[in-house]
Formats: sequence, structure tokens, C-alpha cells
Amino acid sequence: MAVSPLLSYFAGRFNRWAGVLAAAALFAGAALELGGDTLAGGRALALALWAAAALSHSFALNSRGSGRGGEEPKLREAAERTAGLEAALLKLKKEFAALGESEKKSLSLYSAVKLLSEAVDLESAGKQFGRHIRDYFGTSDFGFFVYDLSTAAPELFAFSEKGGLTSWEAVARLAGGDPSRIRNLTILEKENSVIAPVGHAGSAAGLIALRFRPENFRSEGLSEAVELFTGEVSFAVKRIQLFRQVEWLSRVDGLTGVHRRNALDEKLREELLRAGAFKTTLGFLIADIDHFKAINDRYGHQFGDFVLKRVGALLRAGVYETDFVGRYGGEEFGIILPRADFAGVLRKAESIRTRIEAEVFSQGFDSVKVTVSIGIAHFPRDVSSAWSPLASRPGRSGNGWDQAAAGELIARADAALYRAKETGRNRVVDAGGI
Repeated sequence: MAVSPLLSYFAGRFNRWAGVLAAAALFAGAALELGGDTLAGGRALALALWAAAALSHSFALNSRGSGRGGEEPKLREAAERTAGLEAALLKLKKEFAALGESEKKSLSLYSAVKLLSEAVDLESAGKQFGRHIRDYFGTSDFGFFVYDLSTAAPELFAFSEKGGLTSWEAVARLAGGDPSRIRNLTILEKENSVIAPVGHAGSAAGLIALRFRPENFRSEGLSEAVELFTGEVSFAVKRIQLFRQVEWLSRVDGLTGVHRRNALDEKLREELLRAGAFKTTLGFLIADIDHFKAINDRYGHQFGDFVLKRVGALLRAGVYETDFVGRYGGEEFGIILPRADFAGVLRKAESIRTRIEAEVFSQGFDSVKVTVSIGIAHFPRDVSSAWSPLASRPGRSGNGWDQAAAGELIARADAALYRAKETGRNRVVDAGGI
């Protein structure tokens, strides 16, 4: 009888009704065993009452314990609700991050369009535009090209110094051919890249090439992002084209295709400052077409313009990319040869003279032979004023030294040209020999 509450408690942990029944059976069996007379005794009766109370207490404990089983669904429901809230919170965080990224891209795109629409210094604008491309697409390997309106040649406008798409040749290797033939946005999955033309009013204005790291390349949504970007900047890119053309026309002679006199003078002063600072040499030529007035008088000014145009083309073709050709006067051309020594300048001048002499200038029924006389001057040999560090101080236009040195160099070359004319024309004269 005394152990029946213990049996009820421990058995009830597994099944409360089994525990109660087993304890009740044990209690009843013990009572029958003791007999009614025995139970009437005080001690036995106290034991019976204690056992009954303990049995009731055990039943109550097991009832509360089993109640936990009723609470488990509520706990599961609460856990599921918490998990749902966490999932919803995570979704909101992702949507908020996506919204922030979208806002960042919109700001980058707006800033890019505004920049190109207001740009005056194109070199500086190109660098800033490159940062907007990087922020918008999240890549540091790209090239943005703008087509020249006159020649349709692609000119690199913006690029990433850390990437490899810094030239038209690099983009051509990526595309597997001439990129200018690409008419629609093309995604190169194997290369983790995209190439897209930038068009305006039905004509190609430029091209953008982007290459991503494999872990960052996502073809989904990329086409829409690129098309949105190119569509928004296309008008501003057209402005860049027109701005470049106006700038080109202000610096390049429309007839001969060489630089105008103002650009020639500016370049000469710039190269003189550089040569003075780095202790290098500089050659300067003045080439004049012999008997040009007679050509105009005999064949007309239209043929004379043709001769000027052809001579300009021959001069451009006869010098290096680092050299600079400009129209000095009516039929006179100036040529700047940076870092050239005496012998090199003389060879170049003779090469130009003989090439023009060998050319046949034909237009319609008119064909003539044309010659040029060339005068040569050198820096520092033909400049009397010595260069000093003050000459290249920024914002002071060379401290006046560059203008004085340019004037001396031009005067010496002009004197040599005059001697070439005096001594029979179609010849080269170095100022050092007069």
C-alpha cells in the first residue's frame, strides 16, 4: 500500500491511466490483504489515508505532466509562427537590399547622363564616366568607345585601368571579330562578358564591352540592365560625338586635314617645355610648295586646293604618330619632330621632299609635278635663351620662355626655308649651315 503512490507516479510518466490503474490495484490488493479489521486500526487507517492522498497527488502530477503533451502543438505552432516571421523578415531584408541596389544604380545612371550632357573637358569626363560604369555594373573590366563622326573610327572614351578591355583590339579578340559589326546586344557566356552597341536615331554612336568575374556573372537581368544603360546615355554620347567634331574642326584644317596654325603653335610650345625639362632635342620643319601661285594661276584655285589637300595627306603619311603636322600659312606646313636628332630630322625632311617630288598630281585632265622646299631648325641649338625650371611652372604659360623659344625656332626654320628658295628650290636647308 505504501509503495502504490510511487508506482502510480513512475508508471504514469509513460501512461498516466496505466499508472493509476496499477497503483489502484496494488492499493486495493494491499487493503484486502490487510483485512477490514486491520484497517480499522489507527496506524493502518493513517497509512491508507496517506497512500490515498499520495496516490491523488501522483495522479495530479502526472496529469500536469501529460498536459505538456497538449502544450506541444501550441509550442510547435509558436515555433512555426516564429519561423514564418523570420522568413518574412529575411524576405523584407532582401527586398530592401534590392531596392537599395536599384536606387544606387539609378543614381549612377542619372549621374552618368548628367555628366555627359554637361561635359566640356572630355578627358576628365571619361574618367568620371568610367567610375559610373563600374558602380552601375559592378565590374572593373570594361571599355566604352565613341565613334568619330568623320571617320567612324572607334575612340576609347572610358575604361578601367585594372581591366584588359582598354583597346579596340582587346575587344575584337573578345568578340572574335570586328566589334563594329555587332548590331545587337551580345552575351558571351563562356567569356562572362557582354558587348552592346550604343545607338542614337538609328545610327551607331559607340560601343560598350563588359567582362565579369565568373562568380559575379549573372546573365539573368543583365540584358535589361545593359539596354537600359545604353538607351539612357545614347543621347549624351551623341553630344560627345558632336563636341569632339567641333573640337576637331577648331584644331584641324578642313581642306588639308592637318592641324591649324593655333594648334601648331600650342603644340610647339608644349614640346619645347617638355624638351627643356627632360633635356631632349626637338626638330622643326617648314615645308613650302614651290611655285604654288603659278599652279593656282594656270590650273585654277580648285586644282590648287587639290594640291594642298594631297600634300597634307603625304605629310601626314610621311611622319611618325608622335610627330605633329600643321598648316603654317597658305601653302606652308610646319612639322614638329620630338626627340629627333640632327641626322634623323635631315633624313625625314629629304624623305618628305623626294616623296612629294615623285608624286603625280592629277585631277581631271590636269596632271602636274610638285616640289617643296624645306627649312630645318633644332632645339636647343637654335634657341638662345636657356631653359629654367620656372619655364614649366603650371599656370604661367611657360613663364614666357616657351613663346620666346618657339618664336626663335620658327624664325630660324623660316630663314633656312628662305635660303632653300634662294638656292633653287626643291631642296632641304638646315639653319645650322647658314
